[in-house]
Amino acid sequence: MKKVFSIISGILVVFGVSFLTLFSSQVNAAKPMDNKAGARKIEWNLSSDVMPVPPYGSRDIEGSDELSKLIVNWPNGEVQTNVTGVMKGLNPMTTYTVYLSKIYTPYQKVDITGEWVWTVMGTYTHDIKIDSVNLDGTFTAIGGYPTGEEEYLTEETISGHVSGNEITFTTVYSGSYNPGYTVTVTGTINPDGSITGTSPWVWEAGVDAVTAESGSKGWSSLLPGVESFTFMTDEYGEGSWHYNFMELVEEFSVWINDGATILISDPIVR
Repeated sequence: MKKVFSIISGILVVFGVSFLTLFSSQVNAAKPMDNKAGARKIEWNLSSDVMPVPPYGSRDIEGSDELSKLIVNWPNGEVQTNVTGVMKGLNPMTTYTVYLSKIYTPYQKVDITGEWVWTVMGTYTHDIKIDSVNLDGTFTAIGGYPTGEEEYLTEETISGHVSGNEITFTTVYSGSYNPGYTVTVTGTINPDGSITGTSPWVWEAGVDAVTAESGSKGWSSLLPGVESFTFMTDEYGEGSWHYNFMELVEEFSVWINDGATILISDPIVR
């Protein structure tokens, strides 16, 4: 056997080919430089974590997002994309629907809490401090004029409402400067976190004063040519499902529903 191996080795050396070169060329041919095949774990989210509440979140099951797993693979071969869900922490003996959907952008709720400055007619600067906003968008705050002073000419008592990227609030002067003066202002929160208003006069807050509402507000719809399907959990609230795409899917998301959406995957991008 050693003689046969030596003879083969000698022939290959004569023709300028080594075993290493031979097998290396075969591997390179099978896996090109731009190959992106491989399994990837994708995170699940409770619907309330990536969509507006309400209407989302009413049927979320705490912990199901952490217990469940989602694996996406872009293999070589006829199957271009496959998806596997290993579901845990769900309700037992329950039928769930899987929606292989278009990609979405996680929802970001507007956030006006904190301390920021609003300026009237480019001149008069006011402090405002908002500790919290109620679920219905109402809030109360304190403030003062002029901003940056150790002692305000007047303190302000503020109440208002925010809905989406629209804000309205009423401020009442309670200090020695024009006591009892009351005014209601309205403004629009811009994507950069600034606020611009024109009622009852021009006013503004600077960039990053607040956080604007952004992202998707609802289901992104099924991928073209794909139908929803179901799976059923066992007595432990566990179940699994698998789907093969015969074409390459570069980006998508997965939504789980039991009459209302309960789980939404992170946006999946190849």
